[in-house]
Amino acid sequence: MNHRNSGYRLTDGGLVDRSQMLDFSFNGVAMKGYAGDTLASALLANGVNIVARSFKYRRPRGFFGVGAEDPNSAVAVQDGYSYEPALRAGQVWLAQGMKVRSVGGWPRVEFDLGAVTQLFSGMLGAGFYYKTFKWPFWALFEPFIRKATGYGAPAKATNDRTVQQRHAVCDVLIIGAGPAGLAAATALRGSGLKVVVADDQKEPGGSCRWESARFDGVPAAEWSRHIATQVAADADCTLLAGTTVTGAYENEMFTLVQTIMDEQGVRGERIWKLMARYVVLASGMVDRPLMFEGNDRPGVMLSSAVRRFIGEFGVSPARRLAVYTNNDSAYLTALQAKAAGVDVVAIVDTRPANSAIYLNEARAVGITCYCESQIESTRGYRRLEAIALRQAATPNIVWIFCDGVAVSGGWTPAIQLAAHRGVKPEYDVERSMFLCKDLPAGWFAVGGANGALDLQVALDQAHAAAHAIAEATVTTLNGQRFIASARGFGAIRAFWLPTHGASHRMWVDLQNDVKVSDISLAVQENYVSVEHLKRYTTLGMGTDQGRTSNVNGLALLAALSGCAISAVGTTSFRPPYTATSMRSIAGARSGDLYRPRRYLPAHAVHIALGAVVLDFGWERPDWYRSNGDDREAAVRAEMASVRNGVGVFDASSLGKIEVTGPDAAAFLARFYVSNIATLKPGRVRYSVMLREDGVIFDDGVVTCVAENHYLASPTSGNAEVVAAWFERWRQTEWPQSRVAIAQVTSNWASIAIAGPKARELLMRLEPGFDASGKAFAHMEFREGPVAGIPARVARISFTGELQFEISVPARYAGALMQSLLAETALTPLPIGMEAWLRLRLEKGYIHLGSDTNGRTTPLDLGMGDIVSKRKDDFIGKRSLELSFAVDVRREQLVGLIATRGVLETGGRILAKAHVRPPCPTEGYVTSACESPSLQRSIGLALLEQGHQRTGEKVRVLCGKNLIECLVCEPTFYDPKNERLHA
Repeated sequence: MNHRNSGYRLTDGGLVDRSQMLDFSFNGVAMKGYAGDTLASALLANGVNIVARSFKYRRPRGFFGVGAEDPNSAVAVQDGYSYEPALRAGQVWLAQGMKVRSVGGWPRVEFDLGAVTQLFSGMLGAGFYYKTFKWPFWALFEPFIRKATGYGAPAKATNDRTVQQRHAVCDVLIIGAGPAGLAAATALRGSGLKVVVADDQKEPGGSCRWESARFDGVPAAEWSRHIATQVAADADCTLLAGTTVTGAYENEMFTLVQTIMDEQGVRGERIWKLMARYVVLASGMVDRPLMFEGNDRPGVMLSSAVRRFIGEFGVSPARRLAVYTNNDSAYLTALQAKAAGVDVVAIVDTRPANSAIYLNEARAVGITCYCESQIESTRGYRRLEAIALRQAATPNIVWIFCDGVAVSGGWTPAIQLAAHRGVKPEYDVERSMFLCKDLPAGWFAVGGANGALDLQVALDQAHAAAHAIAEATVTTLNGQRFIASARGFGAIRAFWLPTHGASHRMWVDLQNDVKVSDISLAVQENYVSVEHLKRYTTLGMGTDQGRTSNVNGLALLAALSGCAISAVGTTSFRPPYTATSMRSIAGARSGDLYRPRRYLPAHAVHIALGAVVLDFGWERPDWYRSNGDDREAAVRAEMASVRNGVGVFDASSLGKIEVTGPDAAAFLARFYVSNIATLKPGRVRYSVMLREDGVIFDDGVVTCVAENHYLASPTSGNAEVVAAWFERWRQTEWPQSRVAIAQVTSNWASIAIAGPKARELLMRLEPGFDASGKAFAHMEFREGPVAGIPARVARISFTGELQFEISVPARYAGALMQSLLAETALTPLPIGMEAWLRLRLEKGYIHLGSDTNGRTTPLDLGMGDIVSKRKDDFIGKRSLELSFAVDVRREQLVGLIATRGVLETGGRILAKAHVRPPCPTEGYVTSACESPSLQRSIGLALLEQGHQRTGEKVRVLCGKNLIECLVCEPTFYDPKNERLHA
């Protein structure tokens, strides 16, 4: 086939669809590519040299890799669905109309004023920020440093991509659909095992798509398409293309991110949580660079990346290409480039001639080869122009003019996922690579992930893994094997640090601007732990996770500290394997799907009554337009209805947890401060429950429905939490308890009627029990029909008025609300949350979370007598005896009456002897309102030593106003409970 180089796009070759032209733009310049291109290949085909700028010195960066390993190519991408601020160009498949911009460089990536920092590079070595920015203080420099960092700005536009989540289980997960992964999947076909094959490329095949190999005489690309079709057609096999396995966790749980593409771009993503019995790690390996002075110039690229650009995309990264290597794989790059019509000007091999197995073949096609030689330095700025070659046999330097260098210093297996499971990589001296040799049970590493440098070896390893899985599962394999015909990668002779060249111009980590001199400085300053080296120099801390830099950095650390590479070890690998957006992780959990709205069973009735609904954890009425022209007028009318007549309040969101069994009483008594074990059937008791540290966790009432049958009613926001709390203690601490716990909050609707006419309203609904004052006392419970509906009725109050809480099956909530409000002779009004909370404030009842904080104990609320009466144990009891709980300086709950001004929630109470701020404070207002009943501004507060300060005057800073207040008992309304007992 005759390939001719037309610009950077070869006139033929590759797997792109040349019949389908795609338009896109880069930094505002219109460009064209083909279907099947990535952004990287399309940009190279359009002659783009500089795609980014480096982190510290703002040096120009060109394409270095071809996928996840590329440390340079972060770009901002706008496709037909959304904008992404920082994606690797090699991982983005080209779509029609894409708009691509560089994320670094000001005013533009080709001319970055930030490059002036190169003039001060001698002062910006490893750890310079630790040494420099500590004076006069870090905050002075932080805004400028933050502005200089980062990889793109977040989007302001709406993201139209769909995000889905899937959960699945399989017998075998094969990670990678290259030749080894496809061979393993083929061997398992027909075994009856559920197999999932995940590969991060748009099309399966891996290196088959660009390497010149044959399988049973069939070209690699054709073979991989055929095998992938067979695998996908198998009912027991699932082939997930465009899917990256991002993390491996305990119990063989994996997270996967699947990209769904169409002609407009990325239409959506699926996040998979997949559990597998067996794992075949066929994730391949990435090329490793060599170091030399000026090795960061655009045009220097990994050898395998050059080979893939030519073989898969029909793009030549250079017109005049040199190859620099210490192994045989780079010779394959030179031979492929030469066959494609690229001018290969030289192969520079650090090894002696007898080590290069393809040396004669390269010379036979006219490629000049230099053995036992090194690249000493390079020339050029925005693009490589020439390399300086030093041969071992002569001290002279030879300049070779070229605009590209393909480098290969060996191979690094992609073993991150095994390392996620805690496996420690071990250094293999013969192959100069880290391998995971002691894999978790059920794991098999094959192909490049297992260090295979020969294709047939990779296929044999895949077949052996399939046989081992078949033996473990007692299944039968189809026995299909493949014979590969391909050039192997041959031997590697490790070559780390060149003998010539300036170390302060040799780059180890291209993204973070880590140089050989930085590692040398770190060793001089005794940062010889690999983890310390990473943090001190930022080696491998970029978005590429050190794929092309870590091993070189570790080798340099070993050489400079005088120890073996195996003794140095590696840094920790942590998920995700590649960058994953927070939006993808969140999935569809946004807006209403972030936390599904919870509606009261009678929601439609509330809307018909003109309710203004707000999110209180549940969608609940705040006030009713039918009760007033504005919020304040409606709230006052609703409060007056409760104080003077009767109000109807929907309390269905309150928690309802049934606890039953012979040990139910003793079980609940361990949670509540009050002794629930003494509670008799038909009685109700209010109490609080504590955490182990004695701090209040929740409050509510407990009802003894019958012997061994209790109903706990936690707060609305804590209903699920308390149920889980009960279950946790039952399972982990008291598993012998004969107790059953049922969360029934959504099964029952609770409608409260409160006010002097509450009993009369209840009687009009013909209850099936005696509701008279003598027969139905405060804190008692009855069961029977109400308005013909099966009901549970408790006489409890949150308002200080006579109150009945009627609980009915949830489907009857609307009917009960309508029946109660239909008794127009009593003029009942629906009551919203704001009025309800102000009513409880007048009575001095606490609202958990408002009148308590993360330090409040029952002693602070005046419940010391209840605590002291308990002789038996309950959760948190012993903590109440600790010094922190009895400290006289604690904040305690008090009431405040404003003698002048209006109190506001959150107001700070000034310390004694201080008349105006700034000054210390000794408490704050937890709840406040204008009380219609008292015609005063009142509030509850947590005040230091509050229980001893009744009658004292304090000053409260509310906004900019100082309010004078009188400290009082927290019960403002009906302190003798005459109305409550009715």
